[in-house]
Amino acid sequence: MNPRTPILMMVAMALAACGGAGAPESPSGALLQDDFSSSSCVFGSLQAGTTQGYECTDGEFRAWIDNDQASYDFVTAPTSEAYGDVRIEVDARIVSAVPYGGAVVVCRGSQAAGDFYAFTLSSDGSVDISDYLDGEEQIAHFDTLPEGTVKSDWNHLRVDCVGNHLAFYVNGVLGIERDISEFARGEVGLGAGGASEGMTEVRFDNLMVSAP
Repeated sequence: MNPRTPILMMVAMALAACGGAGAPESPSGALLQDDFSSSSCVFGSLQAGTTQGYECTDGEFRAWIDNDQASYDFVTAPTSEAYGDVRIEVDARIVSAVPYGGAVVVCRGSQAAGDFYAFTLSSDGSVDISDYLDGEEQIAHFDTLPEGTVKSDWNHLRVDCVGNHLAFYVNGVLGIERDISEFARGEVGLGAGGASEGMTEVRFDNLMVSAP
């Protein structure tokens, strides 16, 4: 597989949680929450023609990228706050993607600088955790979820970035974990992409970032 290079876009964003009906209750350690019920949600919006972008629409956060135009790239929307140890939980629905393309969750580092960790649930049921430095993928660890873990509609993703340990869960099942020694703090982000071709589109809902 060819290395993936993220397309990183920074926008000014409000950090107030929307807090609409249907959002999960905030735990005592909640750092950030959004159910995307408002168009002025935590990630705001950005569109680069018809090639890539993100927005809050229909009570969900939508991210998309045309991987025919940008093979193996992905687009992510970051928070403007930096966090240390976090647990990120979000519901994700892959609308369209070919293998290796899918839902992306980011923690730590700087997405503007291209230094961060990316967790990807692909349309074929594989998961990976990748290190990015200066916008280039350095190391990628892959695994495949047990048959029946991934649902055809919404899947609950949980990413733990705690100390030097990273872990990625899908619908309560641990998909992949690994230890790291690089970034200790940074942004949280959501996005879509990673495929070799075709349009990759993902919808997200009920984001919760909490202290573990």
